[in-house]
Amino acid sequence: MEAKAQSFITQRELARRWGKSEAVISLASAIGAGPRYVKLDGQIVYTEDEIQRYERACLFFDPAEVALHDLH
Repeated sequence: MEAKAQSFITQRELARRWGKSEAVISLASAIGAGPRYVKLDGQIVYTEDEIQRYERACLFFDPAEVALHDLH
């Protein structure tokens, strides 16, 4: 079985994706918050898999929304 090639996302691309500034993304990486990253040639990059894993881990639900949904 062949391994799939990894594509990497830069901090700029991640900032655009999340609607945040590059500084916020950079700070999150510096303090160990946010998705796991790889440092390639001195540049921090993220795999799509790690970004999606992090986004899934951040999902939450509002119990009031669930209760309202159940009423319909």
